[in-house]
Amino acid sequence: MEVKHYKELAVPFTTLFPGTEYIARVGWTSDGKYGWAVLLDRSQRKLQLVLLPPALFIPVTDDPVQRQESLAAVPGNTQPYIIYEETTDVWINVHDIFYPFIQTTEDEFTFIWINESKTGFSHLYKITSLLQPGDFKCAIKEEVTLTSGEWEVLARHGSKIWVNESSKLVYFQGTRDTPLEHHLYVVSCDSPGDVVRLTKPGFSHSCSVSQNFDFFVSHYSNVSTPPCVHVYKLTSSEGDPLHMVPEFWASMMESPGCPGDYNPPEIFDFPGKSGFQLYGMVYKPHNLQPGRKHPTVLFVYGGPQVQLVNNSFKGMKYLRLNTLASLGYAVVVIDGRGSCQRGLEFEGALKNKMGQVEIEDQVEGLQYVAEKFNFVDLSRVAIHGWSYGGFLSLMGLIQRPNVFKLAIAGAPVTVWMAYDTGYTERYMDVPENNQQGYEEGSVALHVDKLPSEPNRLLILHGFLDENVHFFHTNFLVSQIIRAGKPYQLQVYPNERHSIRCPESGEHYEIMLLHFLQQYL
Repeated sequence: MEVKHYKELAVPFTTLFPGTEYIARVGWTSDGKYGWAVLLDRSQRKLQLVLLPPALFIPVTDDPVQRQESLAAVPGNTQPYIIYEETTDVWINVHDIFYPFIQTTEDEFTFIWINESKTGFSHLYKITSLLQPGDFKCAIKEEVTLTSGEWEVLARHGSKIWVNESSKLVYFQGTRDTPLEHHLYVVSCDSPGDVVRLTKPGFSHSCSVSQNFDFFVSHYSNVSTPPCVHVYKLTSSEGDPLHMVPEFWASMMESPGCPGDYNPPEIFDFPGKSGFQLYGMVYKPHNLQPGRKHPTVLFVYGGPQVQLVNNSFKGMKYLRLNTLASLGYAVVVIDGRGSCQRGLEFEGALKNKMGQVEIEDQVEGLQYVAEKFNFVDLSRVAIHGWSYGGFLSLMGLIQRPNVFKLAIAGAPVTVWMAYDTGYTERYMDVPENNQQGYEEGSVALHVDKLPSEPNRLLILHGFLDENVHFFHTNFLVSQIIRAGKPYQLQVYPNERHSIRCPESGEHYEIMLLHFLQQYL
């Protein structure tokens, strides 16, 4: 039988790193010399990147003599190192990019890291920290900016970089050309300057570079072309390794082309009153006739870490939006302030006031579409979304009942005090520091503002939801009943946060359509 030998820190974690609330990422350096970790304080406005030598850990034991012996055996100069710190007034978006180079000298540690707080946009930096005995917090010897500008290096949701140490090149994905497309780029980490795009424009790409840096695979699409997967060979001249020309090598999957009844959405942008340029997309009703106004569905998510509007194919996950258009509805989608890929200031508009700014941008986008395209019937608009989109669907009906005739809210957060602590405190601070924000942003506390006419509100929720617990709908409905307001509720007893069972999915689609056909 295998016996596991657990180890623990010789000095308690809270003594080494006071104020740490979250261990957000962990791993090993490739030579196994250090464990590393990303630490966050409770406010998630301070980040520490730390190195932990394995010698700092001792076997777990209940025997005080054995423990004492283990402690005595820890070498005297063994200590953790805080190799980098970041602080911000907004919040830290934890990411997945950390590339430690193999150490060449004992007292220096060089790595590539992404920092968003410095400029408000996620960019690559090559950093050398000095490992000096006695100082936990390392001095920074050098911090070289590899990329810069009002665009982002993709760093969240499992993004990667690929570092070719012999040619000193870093391959990464980013939004340098447009916030609507992801591309593969390459930059020198030795003498940073030009950033070279390797993927073709007019599409959004998801890429992976081969171990030898001689090939990459791209899974790519645009709004009107379903995905294909192609392999490209990378070749560059000896004298100029950076300016390489990708050459098509093989196809792993060809795009099937659009089905005949699929009409891709049209992407548009407009200047928001907030000062930001906002992007949206519209699915035009298929039976469009000049002068005829159509009922309209505003499909919304609107929260952090999500971008709905971009130049990638929407015909899989969002096929129902095309179905609605084929039935004569106009469908509008807006990425307002708070959504991602536009920098920290844009996302940070939600800070301490979730639910208070998003509907403004949605309504502005809706009005822009109505003016530009002339087929939107502004007296028949429904707002619909799930999760954060369910929360905003309720907010829309509460804040702008004159704009939205119906709200269909899926799995909504209805009271922020009852949602995931790490998420809520990142954006809303702790309740005692932001009581007003928590109250303003909790829809269940504003049911008195819901309309008194029947058939304007439908709530959907999976009873087993492990993310937005069913408590949220339970609490909302009890508040609605106390306020004497009408509502309709559809429960999915065996579903979690996203509907998985095909029968439930079909039921939801029919339920949504029926409610729209009946009451919009």
